[in-house]
Amino acid sequence: MKHEPIPIAIRKQTVIFLHLLFLCLSFAGITFIIFNPNYGRGLNWLQEEDYADTHSFSRQLEEDVDNVFRYVRYKDLLELDGDVNLDAEMFCVTFSSGNTKIYTLGEAVSYARRLGYYLNDDFEVAGGPDVHEWDSPGPSMPFLEWKTYSPEETVNYEGPGDGFVSVEELSVQVMNVLGEYYQVRYNYIDKPSNLYFRVSYVDDMGNELLYTNAGQRSNEELRELGRYLYMSGESLFVDNNLRHVPENVISLLSTNNRYGNQDYYILLAVDIDFPNPDPYAEAQANYRRFRTEYIGGAIMFLLGAAGLLITLIQMALLTGHTDGDRSRIVRHYYDELPVECLAAACLAALWLARLALNTVIPRIIRLIISSSYQDYARKMIRYILIYLILLFAFLSVLRNYKAHTLWKGSLLYRGLHRILPALSGLPVPLRFTCAFIGYLLADVCLLSGFYFLYTQRESLGIPYLYLIPLLVLAAFQVWIYLLLYRGRVENQKIAEGIFKMSAGDAGYKIDSDGFSETAERVSQALNSLSDGLETALSEQVKSERLKADLITNVSHDIKTPLTSIINYVDLLKREKISDPKIQSYLDVLDQKSQRLKTLTEDLVEASKASSGNIKLEISEIDLVELVQQAGGEFEERFAIRHLDLVSSLPDEDVLIAADGRRLWRVLENLYNNAFKYAMENSRIYVDVEKKDGYAYFTIKNVSASPLNINADELTERFVRGDVARTTEGSGLGLSIAKSLTQLQGGSFEIYIDGDLFKAQVGFPVLN
Repeated sequence: MKHEPIPIAIRKQTVIFLHLLFLCLSFAGITFIIFNPNYGRGLNWLQEEDYADTHSFSRQLEEDVDNVFRYVRYKDLLELDGDVNLDAEMFCVTFSSGNTKIYTLGEAVSYARRLGYYLNDDFEVAGGPDVHEWDSPGPSMPFLEWKTYSPEETVNYEGPGDGFVSVEELSVQVMNVLGEYYQVRYNYIDKPSNLYFRVSYVDDMGNELLYTNAGQRSNEELRELGRYLYMSGESLFVDNNLRHVPENVISLLSTNNRYGNQDYYILLAVDIDFPNPDPYAEAQANYRRFRTEYIGGAIMFLLGAAGLLITLIQMALLTGHTDGDRSRIVRHYYDELPVECLAAACLAALWLARLALNTVIPRIIRLIISSSYQDYARKMIRYILIYLILLFAFLSVLRNYKAHTLWKGSLLYRGLHRILPALSGLPVPLRFTCAFIGYLLADVCLLSGFYFLYTQRESLGIPYLYLIPLLVLAAFQVWIYLLLYRGRVENQKIAEGIFKMSAGDAGYKIDSDGFSETAERVSQALNSLSDGLETALSEQVKSERLKADLITNVSHDIKTPLTSIINYVDLLKREKISDPKIQSYLDVLDQKSQRLKTLTEDLVEASKASSGNIKLEISEIDLVELVQQAGGEFEERFAIRHLDLVSSLPDEDVLIAADGRRLWRVLENLYNNAFKYAMENSRIYVDVEKKDGYAYFTIKNVSASPLNINADELTERFVRGDVARTTEGSGLGLSIAKSLTQLQGGSFEIYIDGDLFKAQVGFPVLN
């Protein structure tokens, strides 16, 4: 059977109820921890094995040490054969009449009783007359001569009137001493106790004064009870198994030694099974109860905190949803407020909560809670109210975040949405200046808010509220840093793309993921430009390839009939035709066919040179020797146009690495260019020199026709310096020379200065 899903409304109510339940559970756990007597000691006390190892045990033992030595002081004074000695002399006074009287214990107690004094159940003096002797008019008070229960007071008078005291006051002191004696004897002698003591003083004659409640138990038996302390006058060390030794035991043991020797000891032992009902047994029971309550409180707090976290996550996931459509967010009417107004309302609610905590809530607390818990209850209510208010604001902000209206619905966004379009028309420097001023104003406002809240922190009553502007300031600085960092990364990527494209990588694309709107538009424009460049280059390469293929194919197709024409012209010339007119026709056919053959060969070689489809045979060549051969080859041809060849060549060999046949073609084309276009009756200068590891061949001449052309254009195919084309030529010579030079790893440069033409070919010199 298919179960229907639980409606979201019921799930929300359940989660809210559980959240409040866990909130109460966590605060209950904190209450158990705070009101535990061991609060503030951390968790170390939970690791202590037994109550006998605690500070509480040590404090009780130190208090019992004081009581034991009270018994030591009062036993010999007040006891006789195990009973109270009423004839024991307690104090002596001298009256103004000169009579001196010694008061015994019985007389002092009787005097006090006649005045209404008595011992209550806690062995404390109670009662007394309505009018005391020191307040009633009458004879002057007697002078205290001595008192046995505190003899040091009678010898330490600081002034002449310190010795006068009333009999009533002295009798009350005696009753106090008697009450302390009864209290110690009742708790440690008459009633079973978990503390056992044995104090022994021995005089020089070997007589022992022994004070004990251990009966016939030996010292070893007392040690085996659990915790013990043993100290003698003959040792500087305390034999014990206590975690904390009472600080008063050493001084009291020595102070009560009436013999002035070192023959004494004390043995204290505590039965850690605590079989007898006494302060130790009661403290152990309380210790166990406090320990259980502390652990229970810690468990409650941890469970409550875990439940709070889990239910808070569930509330965060469910808030804004009313059905199974997770994309649909439903906001409450107060969620329509801008986030700044919501923050102001939250602060106002916190202020009202503080006002209620100072006025109404304390009165309600005083009606239902005892005074010892009122401050704590007020603090708990304060923290709960703050938590609920902040939880309400958090869920509202979260709903706006899910609905994507948190930023767009804020006052800051609305203000920027109006300001930024107005600033977009301004020049970039002015916009940058305005943005920087806005950044400074935001910093100043946040710092001012921090200063104001910090100075008013006591009156606000909300802990660490002044830190909120600092946190917002820190987040603002991080946001600005991320914006600047993103802008720098965007600029770096765009600059890298531009450099790649400028270097010839037309297919490079800029990755614009995560870019801002402006940077994304720029990167897309550059990518579009890259696509255009790549398409243009592809078309150009395709066109060049088609052109080269066309030249090669046409040249090949022309070469076959041209060869036939040349052969047939040659056959006709061999027939020895006598008609001079026909002979002149044959000469023209022969001349033009040879020119067409040369043009065809130049076209093929230019196509191969430009495409690099030439197999080179690189070898060691003496450039000087090759230039000398070229000069000798063209010397007769230069003489036809009355051109004087002037060579400036070094005496030593200049060795380079090149293809000899291709390099000869380069020189041949340069000499042919000079022969065709140099001014008649002028000089042609040729020189070879070594410079910076390179060998340079240079040829210079003065052009017969004006050179109204760029030097770079002369190396393009089918371009001639003779614009009128009065001379023969295909316009391929310099282009072929440049391509062949570059294929061999050399450099080819042309310089034009007025009518002066200069060509320079360079190759690295071999060592």
